[in-house]
Amino acid sequence: MRVMQKNSRWPRQLLKRVDKVAADLNVVLLIFAVGLATLDFTFLVTQKVVERLPQVTRLDVTATPDPSAPAPR
Repeated sequence: MRVMQKNSRWPRQLLKRVDKVAADLNVVLLIFAVGLATLDFTFLVTQKVVERLPQVTRLDVTATPDPSAPAPR
């Protein structure tokens, strides 16, 4: 009879442990979700800011100067 009582408690304890693990996992998943939402928002804002920046003029610094051109003053 005593063995039956121990076995009937075992599923209840297991369910309590699983519930505790699930609660801890929910906290971790919530932290990941907030972090990913922040990253997504930051990327969206960065895209909008970059679109509004003026065009950059690129200069070729490897070109050799023309020797027949007058020197700048």
